[in-house]
Amino acid sequence: MPATVATAPSAAAHLGRTRTDGPTAESVERRLEGRIGASRYRMWFADPTRFLLQGGALEVQVPSRFAADWIERHFRGEISAVAADVGLERVTISVREQASEAPEPVAAVPVTPPSPAARRDQPRWRRLEDFVVGDSNRIAFEAVRRMAEGDLGGIRGILLHGGCGVGKTHLLQGLCAARRTRHPGERIRYVTGEQFTNDYIQAVRGGTIESFRARVRGLDLLAIDDVHFLSNKGATQAEFLHTLDAIGLAGARVAIVTDAHPRALRAFSEALVSRMLAGMVVQVEAPDRGMRESLVVRMAEERGIALDAGAARAIGDRAIGSVREIEGALARIAAALLLEDRGGIATLGLVERALGLGESAVRGAPPRISSIVEAACEELGVSRDDLASAGRHRKVVLARGVVVHLAREMTTLSFPEIARHLGRTAHSSAHAAARRVRDMMDRGEELRPDDGASPRSVRELVESVRRGVERRARAGR
Repeated sequence: MPATVATAPSAAAHLGRTRTDGPTAESVERRLEGRIGASRYRMWFADPTRFLLQGGALEVQVPSRFAADWIERHFRGEISAVAADVGLERVTISVREQASEAPEPVAAVPVTPPSPAARRDQPRWRRLEDFVVGDSNRIAFEAVRRMAEGDLGGIRGILLHGGCGVGKTHLLQGLCAARRTRHPGERIRYVTGEQFTNDYIQAVRGGTIESFRARVRGLDLLAIDDVHFLSNKGATQAEFLHTLDAIGLAGARVAIVTDAHPRALRAFSEALVSRMLAGMVVQVEAPDRGMRESLVVRMAEERGIALDAGAARAIGDRAIGSVREIEGALARIAAALLLEDRGGIATLGLVERALGLGESAVRGAPPRISSIVEAACEELGVSRDDLASAGRHRKVVLARGVVVHLAREMTTLSFPEIARHLGRTAHSSAHAAARRVRDMMDRGEELRPDDGASPRSVRELVESVRRGVERRARAGR
């Protein structure tokens, strides 16, 4: 369907979002975000897109023809479905008329609190107050909090790096929200690396590069997420480098998020890497066990799910990668509660059934037992020779038990076959090893590392080994 691209009235003619007695713009936005996902929604429908409801119709106002064409091609179906759900008959995607391509001088921006209508138009950024702090992210949180309060000394640039789902985006948006609350007159812009790239390309094609530069360089705070998206994009990297230099010269603040340390980013120019290293560089690590359990309890309460102590520990031990894994686990548990009609109480047994504890995430042929042995040895720091020996060191005994336990869950091998792979003549020892590990998991036993690190449960250890096996299977090892 061709795009319905019209020149809409000035944004000044619509203060806030038009409300009706029925559906509201906010309800349409929430439905659309739930339908397409939070990340895609933030990328294409957060500020400065506007949703206007009038006369049984929904008008989606966007800032450029490029955005209108993209949304028409990729999201027309979802928008129309959401509109139909709330009783709206027509959908129009239009380009909002811009009052001027030239930026306002900084001195002309009034430092006054935004009106209630303007507050409704502000993006729904996450807040620092809602961030769960633990040992894995405390330094990053403190750095962001101090930048928000203007208490980071002469440092005006910060870069957060780490794996997916560890809270980097939450911290970045929390910084923007806190700065806006404390300094309502500041010009703050939150964009993703993909948005920056698309806007830059559109500006080059449309001959509006100076307007683009004025928008991104005339800021008090530029927060850019997923900068690793700029990999292999030489022209965009050069533009971003010049943007960082211009903002730095103007004394503004810059906050950057990426999935790896700048030196580990692929196909990034040396000059850009050097510039990103000029500020404070902080790693956000995956949540540790205590933090995961805190997140589980808090997120379960938000969803109205009651967990017994064993269930909360089991979820924390299973979802060891990121906060998103916890969200996914709780969604499956909520569905299981509805199906089993348990009155909102999630027990350890229900959690194990809902999360498929003991099931491999690798589809197809079961993994080789050699992969299980390799993963267990790596995780516990023992050798294959130790495993096959008669040694009774606690680490060796535990490794044997984990191997047998996972081999029974992830392969089709019998106890006698597993015993032979471990150099044992009697399969009763394999039976005993597997039972020992299962009993330790049921009792919630913890392991205290020799190096003084934080203890972790046997269940978490088994999950870590299982994931090691799955990684090897995906890599074809």
